Amino acid sequence: AGAAARSARAAMDPTGLVLRIGKPGGGRNAGAFSELLLGQPQRLSRRVTTEPGSHRLPEVVMWGATLLTAVAMALINFISVLAIEKTITTKFRLMKRVIDSFGVGMGIVVLTGVSCGYALIGATMIMVLAPTCGGSGLPENKCYLNGSKMPSLFTARTLVVRIMTSILANAAGFPVGREGPTVTIGGNLAYLVSQRMTMPFVRQWIDLSHKVSMVIVDEERFAQATRINCAVGGACAMSMLFNTPIGGLLYMFEEISPAAWPIELTFRAFVGTTVCALVSYWLLSLVNKEIREFVIFAWLPEDKEWSSRDLPIFVLVAAVLGAVTAYHTRMMLALANIRKRYQARRKRPKLFVVAETVLYCALCAVLSGLVSLLSHCRKPPMSNLEYVQFNCPEGEYNPVASILVNTSHSSVKLLFSGNNEGEIMYRSSALAFVAYFILNVGLSGLPVPGGAFTATMLLGGLFGRCVGSLMREAGYDIAVSGVYAVVGASAMLCGFKQMAAAVVLIVVECVNDFNMTPVVMLSVSVALAVNRAINERGHDEEQIERKNLPYLESEVPRGLDACIASDLLDDLPRTAVLPPLATTECLEQALEATGQHWSDFPIVEGKTCIGILTRDHVAAILDAQRAIASSTMGGASSRAASPPATAKSADSSPATTAAVGSPTTRRARRSDAMLMARVASGLSINGIEESPSLERIPLERIMDPTPFTIVEDMPAARLYSLFAKAGERAVCVTSKAGEFRGLVSRGGLIAAARRRAREMDC
Repeated sequence: AGAAARSARAAMDPTGLVLRIGKPGGGRNAGAFSELLLGQPQRLSRRVTTEPGSHRLPEVVMWGATLLTAVAMALINFISVLAIEKTITTKFRLMKRVIDSFGVGMGIVVLTGVSCGYALIGATMIMVLAPTCGGSGLPENKCYLNGSKMPSLFTARTLVVRIMTSILANAAGFPVGREGPTVTIGGNLAYLVSQRMTMPFVRQWIDLSHKVSMVIVDEERFAQATRINCAVGGACAMSMLFNTPIGGLLYMFEEISPAAWPIELTFRAFVGTTVCALVSYWLLSLVNKEIREFVIFAWLPEDKEWSSRDLPIFVLVAAVLGAVTAYHTRMMLALANIRKRYQARRKRPKLFVVAETVLYCALCAVLSGLVSLLSHCRKPPMSNLEYVQFNCPEGEYNPVASILVNTSHSSVKLLFSGNNEGEIMYRSSALAFVAYFILNVGLSGLPVPGGAFTATMLLGGLFGRCVGSLMREAGYDIAVSGVYAVVGASAMLCGFKQMAAAVVLIVVECVNDFNMTPVVMLSVSVALAVNRAINERGHDEEQIERKNLPYLESEVPRGLDACIASDLLDDLPRTAVLPPLATTECLEQALEATGQHWSDFPIVEGKTCIGILTRDHVAAILDAQRAIASSTMGGASSRAASPPATAKSADSSPATTAAVGSPTTRRARRSDAMLMARVASGLSINGIEESPSLERIPLERIMDPTPFTIVEDMPAARLYSLFAKAGERAVCVTSKAGEFRGLVSRGGLIAAARRRAREMDC
């Protein structure tokens, strides 16, 4: 049994659930234990479906997944912040000792060497173990929450690699933050938790004949439950990073969009972020730490007073940064494309990418150190804030090094402070802004798991601080430069993310002064208006477009205004139209003719579409037939030793055995040894000896028997709403007489909308 499990795991797609072998109620067999508690799935003669956007799971299961995700995210954040603190402190202490003993030049060399070591380990882990972790993961995460399948995005391996490499990226000194990867980590963790807890509740026994039965998974219910929990995980991540539970909830609301936001998610996210914050406080107290050491937050009273004289300057700063962040986004995307094409021409692209990442890390360390040397040392500050000494005598500090040779959240806290006026002058702010802007743009396209949330706040804060300090030095009676830093940070951030409400709440909570709310809202309004006049989409949405990821906009694209349903039909091969009773050869031809991008197959009887079958179910049926044939020829023992080859789909795992015989026989076999593959995307089957193969498979018992049907002249705008707001996966298109004309799938609709948009642009 153990050998069969290992062989089957090796054959399974990593996005599928784990193959489990053992007796019901076994200590390590969670799947068998849940079967013992819950009994077998309901025995049915054909599949039963629910309405789109509904999971119909017990409340105890959903709340259990929510709370477990919140607690686990608090633990992951606790480990991450302590690890980052330890690695960064070690690096800076070593640099300080070398500077004191051998001079600032050797100190920069040591800083560069340690940073490159961290970068080498992180880049190697990504390229060898999980290439999909080379970035924030937000575009892919957003597509999944939008309702699309994202193969291999959420696995145990990607979770571990993303956590470790996010720590190393911040320790290496790359101009990034933790926000993007941490939100994706929250979604990944929530997916794995939901997968374990909800799978026993979304299975149905389907009798294909009097001898053969299969367990089918209701994909739509499973996907709805996991997406709700993934949103909770992302909200918990943002709530920890900025110590703002409500801000985390609001961030995910804008990230997902109201059209895809389930009603029940609001309260679940509210409770999840609350529990996550409380557990985080408790864990940090165990090691005598406080949350204020790791987040951007003003704990002491500060001077944040502003007057009507400042408003014109606020508007000017916001307008300028709205344009700056638009071209900042364009430069990042352009450089990423150039770097991607250049890397593809290398003979050993993975080795080249790792080397390039390490060299860029060295550039970041060297440039930060050299630019810091251009600044003059200043006398001890009056504010008692923590600055970086770097090359200065004892008791003095280097203002540029305090920004560049420091963690990003520590730098933002210095810029936001209202009690350190005159301690960071406009020359230092301008110098640091130019250096950090170049380094942040130059990072695009490298496999560094970092977010640009804090990085853009830092850039905007530097620009705003520079303007405020310059105006005060010129003799104008205006607010302190820390207020201008807050205005600049909110303008830069909202332009990059193209978010409004979440940015306002997060920034205001960072400065701990709700009197700043009108000013921040004014800044966001002006900056976002200017940014959208230049860029149609934010950075993440542009990445989705350029990577051709499956994302459905919440509003109907303008290119579809003059279209009707018949204009949007998928290019359906003849072999992809399946009969109610299909042979194995027919199913194999359907898979071969459509390729991995095709996800749905219509079941047509005569000229009427009677149902829709997913690609994952088709692939699993073929695996079942192979398993049955293998058991017939070689017996159950040889089948367990050599699992059959699988016809994998893009987002599924193979079914490896067949379930036949009476329920009594199955229970007897299961009491001895159970072999079951649970498939995240569709099907799992139990096996016993002598399983006769089906000549014709009754697809009508497995398909979705209630497809949404529309007439061919329906306007595209009404059709679009079925997918964007009602959550439909595919719809059948018929003539007015009811004859089948074709299929419109979610992927096909996305492709058609993008094609029409390109035609309009041309």
